[in-house]
Amino acid sequence: MNRPVRTAAGRVALYAVALWVAVAVEGAWAWRVSWLGGTLDPVLLVVLAAALRYGPEAGAWAGLAGGLLQDLAGGGPLGLGAVAKLVVGYGAGTLARSVLLDSPLAPCAFAATATVTSRLVDAAVAAVVGEPVLVTAAALLVSVGYNMAVAPVVFAGLRRVEGRSVARGVPPARAR
Repeated sequence: MNRPVRTAAGRVALYAVALWVAVAVEGAWAWRVSWLGGTLDPVLLVVLAAALRYGPEAGAWAGLAGGLLQDLAGGGPLGLGAVAKLVVGYGAGTLARSVLLDSPLAPCAFAATATVTSRLVDAAVAAVVGEPVLVTAAALLVSVGYNMAVAPVVFAGLRRVEGRSVARGVPPARAR
């Protein structure tokens, strides 16, 4: 029962389930701990974990799937969140190829950067399509704090479920 996930289909299934769980957690619980407009974004953290672990293509696909699930569950315009998550997934996967990720603080740093990027891309795409979005500094800082606090738990949980034993941090995508 504690076998590692070795096939591509197994990894896709794992991350699909993780995205569904993240959307469920966000819909059922995360919005309740909103403070100053900032919320936890568990979907972003799963997308980030996929991107850092498997590179830009996997990150982009996870971002597209997670963003669409988030848009469908949230009831807003379909595709706004998907574009932001796709950009974050691809960007994080690309950056992971050139950055050493051995530090235990790497998940937190990537979560902070991804949160800011996601919110800004969200606002930019919403402005292009005429959907009003307000991003305040307080809401952004709270969201960054929430995501930084939860990122190591999400990353470690996904690694553990995958059956990989990594001492610290997330291995670089270029080491595949």
